[in-house]
Amino acid sequence: MKTTIKNLGMRLLIAIIFFSGALHAQEKKSEKALLWKISGKGLHEPSYLFGTYHLLGEKFLKEVPETALPFTKATGVVVEIVIDSSKIQALAMKSIMTDTKISTLISPKDFKLVADELQSVSGYSLNMLDMVKPAQVNVLIGILSIQKLNAEILTKYSGTPLDIYLATQAKKENKTVTPLETMESQFDMLLEHFPVEEQARQLVENVKQKEFAAKAATDMIKLYLEKDLEGLHSMMDSYPEDLTGNMDYMLKDRNVNWIKVLPGLMKSGSQFIAVGAGHLLGSDGLIALLRKEGYTVSPISK
Repeated sequence: MKTTIKNLGMRLLIAIIFFSGALHAQEKKSEKALLWKISGKGLHEPSYLFGTYHLLGEKFLKEVPETALPFTKATGVVVEIVIDSSKIQALAMKSIMTDTKISTLISPKDFKLVADELQSVSGYSLNMLDMVKPAQVNVLIGILSIQKLNAEILTKYSGTPLDIYLATQAKKENKTVTPLETMESQFDMLLEHFPVEEQARQLVENVKQKEFAAKAATDMIKLYLEKDLEGLHSMMDSYPEDLTGNMDYMLKDRNVNWIKVLPGLMKSGSQFIAVGAGHLLGSDGLIALLRKEGYTVSPISK
């Protein structure tokens, strides 16, 4: 069981990073760019904001050569979290329910539906994971389904996940690496925000609507590779809330917290800020919030 929990913990960590930066709605007009220059408001040198897709590996950087020079010149790199592998097993234990089971939260029919889907994408038995919080099972199914459906693209752009690679490379180059959040806060965000009853409802609903979710995930990757934020908006603006619940806690609320920290970091020197692309978008996205603070934020593309 300990080995299983540790393995699930690593899968969960990658899933949390991915879903916490899930691509979401934005303003109606946007240029095709993943990299944005931040200047003005007394900054002595510009900083840069890079929207990542957490399932893509370092090989994707060849598609965004415009990031190379800003990264090299930056004195610091800012990421969502810095991974400490020694914490993964302990954090994974947060996913265990002590007073209930998935099988008591959903009907036998729905339990079989979820069990069949989990077995199909992961090889895991839901009976073995019956005491695991539904949110973990949900993201596990989601992430493995995306990997299976988009295996060719993800193989093409394999390697260390973008955010982890950039943080690791920054340390090798003796740059300051600043996490915006802790691993603990991200685990709590996914596993504690909704009561387990609501987590179970979302789990069942996502399995029932798996065809819609699969198409959305495939379209999401395609639009990201095209750097088409406007297209992403059009797709995600109609994403049904019954599959995810209100996402403000994953996007809007975190952006508001981050915008309190970023100005001080940018004032201290040029920062290369790499976060999930979903955090760039919309009236509550980092681009809009930075502009409201008085910065000039401009798209850069090759």
